[in-house]
Amino acid sequence: MIEWIKRTLRELAARRRIAREIHPDSFRELAGELVELADIAARIRPEEHAFQLRVKRIKREMDDLSRMTGRPEFRMLPQKKRLELRESLLSSREQLLKTVSDAPVPTTLRQ
Repeated sequence: MIEWIKRTLRELAARRRIAREIHPDSFRELAGELVELADIAARIRPEEHAFQLRVKRIKREMDDLSRMTGRPEFRMLPQKKRLELRESLLSSREQLLKTVSDAPVPTTLRQ
C-alpha cells in the first residue's frame, strides 16, 4: 500500500513537471532566451555575413514561436510534439552557448 502511494506521488510529480515544461509560458521564456543569445552571438561575430543571416532567421523563428504560443491551437498540439519542440529549442540553446563560448578573445592583454 505504501509503495503504491509513493509510486502514485512520483508519477503525479513527473506529470506536473512535464506539464510545466510544455506550458506556453515556458516556451515564450525559452524563445526570449534564444533571442538574447542570438543577439550576443551576432555581436561577437559581426563580420560573418552567413552567420548574421542565421541569427536573423533564429530571431524571426523565435518571434513566430512566441506569437504561436499565445494562440489556443498551440495548447491543442499533442504532448509528444511539444516535448519534441522543447528538446529542439534546448539543443539550439546549447549550440548558441557553444558559439558564444568559442568566441575569440577581444584583446591580447591580460586583465
